[in-house]
Parts: sequence; C-alpha cells; structure tokens
Amino acid sequence: MWVLRALGWILLFASIAVLVDDSITALQTGSFRLVAAGELWYRLDAGSLNLLQSFIQRYVSSWAWDTLFVPVLLAPALVVLLVPSLVLLVLTRKRKRQRIF
Repeated sequence: MWVLRALGWILLFASIAVLVDDSITALQTGSFRLVAAGELWYRLDAGSLNLLQSFIQRYVSSWAWDTLFVPVLLAPALVVLLVPSLVLLVLTRKRKRQRIF
C-alpha cells in the first residue's frame, strides 16, 4: 500500500514540475501552452518512446497503439500525471478508525 502512495506523491510532484515548466515557457514565449505527454516523453528519452511503440505494434497490436496509447500521448502531460496521482492518493489515504461505543 505504501508503494502506491509513494507513487502517487511522485506523480503529483512530477505534475507540479510540468506545470512550472509550462509556466516558465509561457513567460518566455508570451503564450501559454500545455505540453503533450508524448512530447514530454520524447524530450526526456526519445529512444524508450520509440522502443515502446515498436514493441506494442509488433508484439501486441497496432490497434492497441493507435486507440489506447496515442490519445494518452496527445493529452496534456499535466493531466496524464495529475489524474493518476490523485486517484492513487485518494485510494491509499489513511483513514481514521471509528469507534462504535
């Protein structure tokens, strides 16, 4: 359980870092634009993105790449990181025990 909670916090901090990077870029260019998840991944490590694409298309299905992975890679990176982090943090939150008597 603690592993999922730690992953949730890591994803939350990553989404904040992406938001800060988008804001700094907006100050430099004069227009605000959310970076796509695929663009961010390509900037960080292009080889692993290409490897994932070739693996999914060859060994899983080209349909899976086109219908499942491409929409996620085209979505804003802030959303792709923030939504799973919030879900993980809500599901793994510490609950107070309620006393019956």
